[in-house]
Amino acid sequence: MLRLFKRRVLYSACFSLPKRSWLLSYEPVHHHCSNHPTSSALYSTHKTFLKTTQNRRDNNILLLGSPGAGKTTIAQQIAEELDMKVFDVDDHLLEPTWQMSVAEKLAEVGGKRFLELEAKAFMTFKTSDSIISLTGSQPMNDDAMSHARKLGTLVYLDVLDEDILERLARMKVARIVGQEEGQDMRTILKYRQQFYEKHYDIRVICEPQDSVASISHKALEALKKYKENQGHTSTRTAGFSQSFLDVTLQGLAPDRGLYVSNDPVPAMNEGQWGRLVGVPYTDCALKVLEQWIQPSDIPRQELRHMVGKAYNHENFGHEDIAPVVPLEKNQYLLELFHGPTASFKDIPLQLMARIYDYAVKQRDDGLRSLILVATSGDTGGAVLDAFTKHTSQCEVVVLFPEDGVSEIQKAQLTGFKSPRSCIVGVKEDFDFCQTAVKDIFTNHKYNKKLRDLFGYSLSAANSINYARLLPQVVYHVWSYLLMVRDGHLDMGQQVDVCVPTGNFGNVLGAYYAKMMGIPIRHLVIVSNNNNVLTEFFSSGVYDISERKLLTTSSPAIDILKSSNLERFLFSVSGGDNSLMNQLFSSLETSGKFSVAHDLSLIEKIQSEIKADWCIDEDSLKTMKDVHRRTGYLLDPHTAVAKTVADRMALGSEVPVIISATAHYSKFSETVLKAHNVSVDSSSGPRELMKMALKLADLPDMHGRLWKDIQNSRHHTMVCEGNQKVIKHSIEEFLTDYAVPSISKY
Repeated sequence: MLRLFKRRVLYSACFSLPKRSWLLSYEPVHHHCSNHPTSSALYSTHKTFLKTTQNRRDNNILLLGSPGAGKTTIAQQIAEELDMKVFDVDDHLLEPTWQMSVAEKLAEVGGKRFLELEAKAFMTFKTSDSIISLTGSQPMNDDAMSHARKLGTLVYLDVLDEDILERLARMKVARIVGQEEGQDMRTILKYRQQFYEKHYDIRVICEPQDSVASISHKALEALKKYKENQGHTSTRTAGFSQSFLDVTLQGLAPDRGLYVSNDPVPAMNEGQWGRLVGVPYTDCALKVLEQWIQPSDIPRQELRHMVGKAYNHENFGHEDIAPVVPLEKNQYLLELFHGPTASFKDIPLQLMARIYDYAVKQRDDGLRSLILVATSGDTGGAVLDAFTKHTSQCEVVVLFPEDGVSEIQKAQLTGFKSPRSCIVGVKEDFDFCQTAVKDIFTNHKYNKKLRDLFGYSLSAANSINYARLLPQVVYHVWSYLLMVRDGHLDMGQQVDVCVPTGNFGNVLGAYYAKMMGIPIRHLVIVSNNNNVLTEFFSSGVYDISERKLLTTSSPAIDILKSSNLERFLFSVSGGDNSLMNQLFSSLETSGKFSVAHDLSLIEKIQSEIKADWCIDEDSLKTMKDVHRRTGYLLDPHTAVAKTVADRMALGSEVPVIISATAHYSKFSETVLKAHNVSVDSSSGPRELMKMALKLADLPDMHGRLWKDIQNSRHHTMVCEGNQKVIKHSIEEFLTDYAVPSISKY
């Protein structure tokens, strides 16, 4: 009795528990939605999802998967846990209807006709409050699955093919629907996979030799999360919930905090991670992102489409998207620069732009979007490429420090060709640009002006945007799986991760990957002369009140205000909104905050992150020495990380993955300086890049970057570091580009 009570407590939040009934019926059942336990409770109110779920009034759970996936047994287990009816389509519908076994019917009519008759019989079926085990062939008929979608939530049991083959052999199943003469069972299972992938709401990734109890538990947990869908809140304010798409459109929370999920970080176990070893990047990305993004926000088939379009050979110059290559001494480089703008920012932004475009299209306010971005060099180019190519209802304004990026980065930004973009050099440092963007976002009067006069709403595409951050989790997961695939690690073996860090988004992705279950031992962040993060992780004091941002050879991490540190501290503090509000309000008003007095918090912080920094001279020396020893030419940011990795002897105990964040040729002038190659002061970006390319054996030349820097300069706007001037520049661009509209607000 106690055990049953516990079950009810655990799952009553997930489903109503009707009186148990094993009466199986497929007669029409009539419902009054307003009184039904699932109206407005089981499904999200997001309008897009309702388009596909508005007829789902019967509170059913439908299991789909291959023959031999264990659907019938799992259905019985889940039904018992939830006190719901169980219905097996084969046993309780098809065979009674046909008055013969399914195998006999298949032999009688053949595979094509069988699918038609199966769908015809199923489309007469209605029930409520049931766990329904679909046949393995039903997903091959769109009409049948359209009816299934109206009945309830579709749960895909993603079972390993080897396990299915073993079960089918044990059951002496010699042929299944769709299997041609002479075709082996493995081939037909592979063929059928596409149909299961096409129709599910929830995927349950099953481990090798997974037990019934384990799969049932995974399914119930996934269903519970699906129903509760707690949404997203600000790091600084508790008690409210925003959908993923709303968070994507807003970027920064109204209280100046950063959005985070109200749900715990999703986790997978070693067996589930093992299922992702050897799959393409697109499959890995989809299965990781499904853990974070609810189908009520983005239906699975839409998410699959986005991922496939983002990560292909047209956008990325390597088949692995983000390959891991051996460097030396058990040290490996995660090459994140194979995207269109030669920066790690391409990987999240190629997907984020598609997510953003989808979100805008769900909005009914008639507004276009203005993406406002501050860049320390790499983000701007990646945003411009992704958002002008893959969105149709937004324009982009990029602010960059006029004297704080490399010559090639500047050429890449100012040579970008699109009438939907405005690139502004600001005579200030990156921190000023970033603060200006945040101030504009939280200036309600100015936001109203943009809506009323120009018909635009503001949003952000840098790593303060949650939709930009999540794809960064993927490539850290991917790097570990690649290490296993290529034999550098055994599954479950620990690894260290070393990341050159400015705004903290890249390492936060690695931190979330660790929380998901990737066995990362140490997360090591590395700064240049702007070493405020190193000081903070050492002392618990974050103080930039009297610091000036220094210009270094690694400009993309010339940052003093690390925005994503807030998300990290929110996590290690146990989600303490009040503390985040206190700390980061203090940073904004006084330029500093301290957690040094909280010894417990300091211990947690230091247990998760190790930090160090190096001076320019050391990183330049590393570039030259590594090239001499290995033939590999590091960019200056990766060289910063490599310098500290060597100093900390990373790789001596466990392998270390160093994030290679940009292609070296983006920083050709620094590369040449490191190699003592004299450069004429009149040399332009083309000449600098040509000279650097002559030095390198590895990595290969980045063809797209070489092409882009040869564009003539299209953007010449440079402004003073003044909020008024920046706002005027934005309005000038919108006046030229957009048609003013009469406000409906």
